[in-house]
Amino acid sequence: MNTKPLAVIITLIACFISCVISIVNGVGFAIFVKRFALTALVFMTIGVVITVFINKGFQVDQEETEKQDQEGENREEPEDFHDENQTSDEK
Repeated sequence: MNTKPLAVIITLIACFISCVISIVNGVGFAIFVKRFALTALVFMTIGVVITVFINKGFQVDQEETEKQDQEGENREEPEDFHDENQTSDEK
């Protein structure tokens, strides 16, 4: 799963909401910029933490899946399960 843009998307949504609220409230430019910067820093940090947790979770799942696949490959096939394209003369 591609989680790379997740932190950026979360930050952009939060900054958009912050901008809308600041415009509706009619705040001054200095306060607007401070709110925007603070929102960007906080939500980028939150997004990175979420991305790290998701990547760790999927990494564990992938390792378990790989182990199960390897165990499945190590099992021997039954004798009657061979190439289905063989005719009865070839068996």
